Amino acid sequence: MGRGSMWSDRKFYEEREKAKRMNPVWRGVGCILLVIMGAIGYFFSGWFIKADIIYIPAQVIRPSFAKFLPDGMFAQIIISILFMMLCYTILSIIWAVLFPKKPGETDSPPIRKGDPKIGSGF
Repeated sequence: MGRGSMWSDRKFYEEREKAKRMNPVWRGVGCILLVIMGAIGYFFSGWFIKADIIYIPAQVIRPSFAKFLPDGMFAQIIISILFMMLCYTILSIIWAVLFPKKPGETDSPPIRKGDPKIGSGF
């Protein structure tokens, strides 16, 4: 093997790694989406508490361990976190349905049902 083959192997490896990397723009989109979901969750939880849709105990509205927080702030934070988790779950399911993960070059192909070579064992 000559020097050219080592160079081409390295170049192939770098191109393959570059193709695997995610575009940095998507990190920015994810960060903005996280901030937007947090803001929507915070305002939604404020409305949810004021509308009095379900009963929230006074211990949650005014917890004894957080006297420094205004009334309802602890419940608003908890509801906004739950709202963010729900939104993230829904977005993840939608993303998985729209863009399924494709197997890579090192993955084996999926097993076909009814393949006579596989599963007989005898």
